[in-house]
Amino acid sequence: MATLRNNKPAAIGCLALLMIVPGARVTRAQSGAQASAPEVPDIMIRSSVAGATAWAEPGPANAVPEWAQQSYQRYLQMKAMAHGGTRYTRQTAFQMPDWSGLWVFEADEGFAWDGVAVNKLARGLGAQSAQAILDHCQSFPCQGWMLGALTPRYAMRYREKLAAVTRNVEWDPVSDCLPPGFPRILIAPFGKEFIATPDETWATALPMSEVRRIYTDGRGHTPESEAFATWDGDSIGFWDGDTLVAHTLYLRANELQRNQPDFSDQASVLERIRMRDPDTLEDDTTLYDPVALSAPWHAVHEYARIITPHSQMDMWSCDPNIYQTKQGGTDLILPGDSVTLQRDYRDPEDDQNFGLDRVREYGARVLKAAPSSPGSQGR
Repeated sequence: MATLRNNKPAAIGCLALLMIVPGARVTRAQSGAQASAPEVPDIMIRSSVAGATAWAEPGPANAVPEWAQQSYQRYLQMKAMAHGGTRYTRQTAFQMPDWSGLWVFEADEGFAWDGVAVNKLARGLGAQSAQAILDHCQSFPCQGWMLGALTPRYAMRYREKLAAVTRNVEWDPVSDCLPPGFPRILIAPFGKEFIATPDETWATALPMSEVRRIYTDGRGHTPESEAFATWDGDSIGFWDGDTLVAHTLYLRANELQRNQPDFSDQASVLERIRMRDPDTLEDDTTLYDPVALSAPWHAVHEYARIITPHSQMDMWSCDPNIYQTKQGGTDLILPGDSVTLQRDYRDPEDDQNFGLDRVREYGARVLKAAPSSPGSQGR
């Protein structure tokens, strides 16, 4: 697995910040090897406010981990082909692409990373779709059903999850008040908004007011020695004309969707985002993951402009009455009902997968008990 910094210290640090006296300056304590000079110089980011103090961000020459080299080298090639990218500045911000308005994942795409490239049933959720994928696929990629080239380990994890879903045992981290995260949010049926500025672009979504930031101010990725996995990762980018090119790494291991495979914390993502026509945004995306995938997984995602009158972004949260059963499935406490729940400790490094692990354990038992079928061969 990836050698990312343990995020427990980060969590403790967040709590410590709450106790800092308002207005106090925050400095990062350094000791030992981490106190040494960085491999490459930082860049200084300067506010347009006269007299404001500049602050340091990682320089563009920072190295990325070995597991992210394939996607990052492709990103650098794209940047070279774009001659370093379009130089938007605060003085010319009005010339930037206008992505205003709200957007939603195209309905025909369903809930699959492959979108319309696979069978309509494979784009759905629930037991019928899960069973269809198992029935038609002996391995992955599976033409017409799931085009990701899964490694043997992750193919088995995927089969186990699908087998559980065929028995209506499934668990979605979003149901437990956790954000979808990236790149899952790309194929989630929630409203999205893009706020583009010369220095960064915000990609916002309804669930838990999730905000992903793509920095285009010239910085590089966070050094691996300082990095830890987060919901939306570490994203940098540049503008190639009216197209935003972004590279993301340091992601938390998660699932792409309820009936889609999982990815590891060594995943990295390369995107080209552009407005294809006045009412359609296109995100040409390739997912790289040396742990979960034996080859990069490419897809083109489309978002339609929301034209429902008076639509606006809002804060959407989960239903507090949803809980997980002993088998790993989802259930709902109805008015007048009560349920006694036992809540065990969850490792902060893997809290989004505590329920998925239980679902896969149940699915493994289903597969073991099932008669031989196309989907159970080659295990």
